[in-house]
Amino acid sequence: MSADHLEFRLLKYIVAVADAGSFTAAAQRVHVSQSTLSTQIRALEDVLGVQIFDREHGTKLTSEGKVLLRYAREGLKTRERIVRTVQAIHAGKMMPLRLGFTPFVQKALLNSVSEMYKDLLPECDFVPESGDTDELTNRIHEDSIDTALVTLPIVQDGLDVTVLERERLLVCMRNDDPLAESEAVPPKALNGKISIFAYQRHHPAAYTRLVEMFNGLGITPRPCKPTMNIGHVQWMVKEGVCYSLIRASRPLMNGLATRPIAGVDWTIDTAIVAKVENDNPALSWFIEELAKHFRTAAEMTEKQPIASARIREAAKNKVDDTKENQLALFAGPDADGGVRHLRKLSPYHKEVLDE
Repeated sequence: MSADHLEFRLLKYIVAVADAGSFTAAAQRVHVSQSTLSTQIRALEDVLGVQIFDREHGTKLTSEGKVLLRYAREGLKTRERIVRTVQAIHAGKMMPLRLGFTPFVQKALLNSVSEMYKDLLPECDFVPESGDTDELTNRIHEDSIDTALVTLPIVQDGLDVTVLERERLLVCMRNDDPLAESEAVPPKALNGKISIFAYQRHHPAAYTRLVEMFNGLGITPRPCKPTMNIGHVQWMVKEGVCYSLIRASRPLMNGLATRPIAGVDWTIDTAIVAKVENDNPALSWFIEELAKHFRTAAEMTEKQPIASARIREAAKNKVDDTKENQLALFAGPDADGGVRHLRKLSPYHKEVLDE
């Protein structure tokens, strides 16, 4: 046996022993004899040069065993999803993926999601539909769409939420503003001067959450009429009417600059949401692959140099390490460092301030 023999059958045995608590009970679950199961796991341990189970303590997993167990669970789950998907395609039961998206989702992310679906399932169609956040989450519950790309928070329970993209929020100001001379803006300098333009109408949960966050810093936002035209927002900032929050990646008009708010590290989070139980066999697999892709992309981005020297030091802090100040206060990292959001959320993350 070689390392190439770490096949699904052996992964299934590892999961069975871990779940059943003994080799005898595990053998009954996978319908083999206890000696066969024990011998094959022992042979795997020998060829890998590791110990999976600490037999002196029953079937307690070793550190190496815990890693293998995690891989085994994920591998078996992915295999099941792929098998269901190809069977549905063969039977002609694969329906187009009905994908909703809100106006706050960036075009580049939409393109990435679309291209990835076409790459994974080249013969399967998907139908994109736009709508506001509450409308789309309601439609998921009603089964009129399968999934949606939204910015957080959401207020619907019973949805599985996976964050794909997390982007820093900065204060947009004139580049000749005295605040631009500092690496970060003191919160008190924004009181009554920073406006929230985009969320009042199309994402009220995000607007409410952002007001709460401002209030927590002692900031009362400056009243304004809602607009989603970012060019207009930047023009008002350039005219000295107000300050605004903006995505760190947003291109700026000449004469504008961005700085973080001192003491916080707020983010805009975009997530894909779906019912925990759904009828589309490819959906869970697709979301799993999206999560892997965007996690890898985020890790690569973190290695890139920060463009602005003024905020270089502040930007070194990872967004995930400042949970209290993030817009997605109900998020939690999963075991391998991703940001898989668990079901039952209620107020949830937010995204796209002034986008």
